[in-house]
Amino acid sequence: MAEPSLRRRAVEGSLYLTARRLLGIGLSTAGLLLMTRLVGPENYGLFAAALGLNNYLLTLAQMGIRVYLMRSEDTPKLWHQAFWWLLLWSASLTAFALIGLAVAQQFWIRTEGFMAVASAICLGLPFTAAAVAPQTRLERDLRYRRIAVLELSAQASGYAVGIPLAQLGYGVWALVASYWATVLVSAGGAFVSARYRPRWYWNAAERRAMVRFGVAQGASQWLYFSKDLLPAMILLPLGGKEAVGHYALATRLLEMLNFAPITIRRVADPVYARLQHEPTKLLRAMYLSSSAQMLALGATCLPFIVAGWYVLPLAFGAQWQIPIVLATMALLTAEQLLSAVFITQAQALGIVGRPRVVAWFAAIFVPHLAAATALAVWLAPSKWASVAYAAAYYWAHLPNNWQLHHAVRRYIGQPVYGMSLLWAIALGVAMFAPLAYYLPLLALGVFALPQSRHALRDIIHELRAARNPKQGGEDHHATTAD
Repeated sequence: MAEPSLRRRAVEGSLYLTARRLLGIGLSTAGLLLMTRLVGPENYGLFAAALGLNNYLLTLAQMGIRVYLMRSEDTPKLWHQAFWWLLLWSASLTAFALIGLAVAQQFWIRTEGFMAVASAICLGLPFTAAAVAPQTRLERDLRYRRIAVLELSAQASGYAVGIPLAQLGYGVWALVASYWATVLVSAGGAFVSARYRPRWYWNAAERRAMVRFGVAQGASQWLYFSKDLLPAMILLPLGGKEAVGHYALATRLLEMLNFAPITIRRVADPVYARLQHEPTKLLRAMYLSSSAQMLALGATCLPFIVAGWYVLPLAFGAQWQIPIVLATMALLTAEQLLSAVFITQAQALGIVGRPRVVAWFAAIFVPHLAAATALAVWLAPSKWASVAYAAAYYWAHLPNNWQLHHAVRRYIGQPVYGMSLLWAIALGVAMFAPLAYYLPLLALGVFALPQSRHALRDIIHELRAARNPKQGGEDHHATTAD
């Protein structure tokens, strides 16, 4: 496939998924508002801590198989082997996790209701892991329209089940039921959309090759995303359910607004894979991806935080301490803005066959994060526990970003930054505007610099060229994303 056509399909895929996110934002806003207002911060914190544990187990269960499927030759046996391995491995992992969870609850977490909620959520792990094969098949074929419809349907199903139960007073179990509805619709819909029917296939040699690659590829994710365990293992026992609830709400609001960066990252994987042997083009694609992610995140989060200072207290009710939530969100957003520049570097290092480098950095990062967050939460007043946790989260990422920069220089080439680092810092400062009499908004003056205007024009030109390439350089027979 010619490069202009590849870029066009990548941009079209981004547009499909972005449209899905835009539709989902309205649904998420209404659903999140209703459910969190009904269940309260403690129930929401309990659910969020358990969900973070499950999300980490899902990272372990997937074993980097998604990237293996992206890179390998497309054959029916490939998908069948992946399906059966993921199903059996995730079922075994769930059993071991429940045993370990019981021990942790008894000797460290000691929070009422946590074991029951976490167990109910973790039992959905095999369903989610088994759906990786058909979901990856859709992504590999760039069928982003189907992916968008499927994700929106799953999201709507979750709220359709959870909101009535929350109104009936089921508390945290309304959230659990909502989670299960989402899992079942998402997993079942993936098989239907991809027209995939698993058949028994088991080849020891192929399975070993898959697992060997998966372990090498997934090790960095296993180490890095062990940070998802920390709200349950540190913030919950040291700060309490309410602190986890406020932190989780801030995280959820950020995820809801983070639709464009997440979409761009998802589309970037197949693009990077096809450019992995062309370092100059790969570095340019990384720069465009990171700049687009960071600017999109800043453009959505800044107005939300400013308006939310006045609107959210009325929407969520007195039981939620919205200034604490927004202060936590401002710190998390500032971290995401800066890390957007470096997340693409970790993605690219994995694609070019250097996952062990990223894994080593993660092995250093996670203990640093655990120590920093534990100390911050322990020292902070209980009211500010979620803010202290977010501040430590920001601090712990800085050395990791520096290491990724040097790794890209060594294995791919000199990273292209342009004005992106300065933009990320300026936008991060601006997020604290409501907390400091709006003086942080002065940092946005950096976008008035001639260098900034030139860089913005360059990025817009590149994106337009990818969306509407000249006819002479594109593959006329390429189809649009399904």
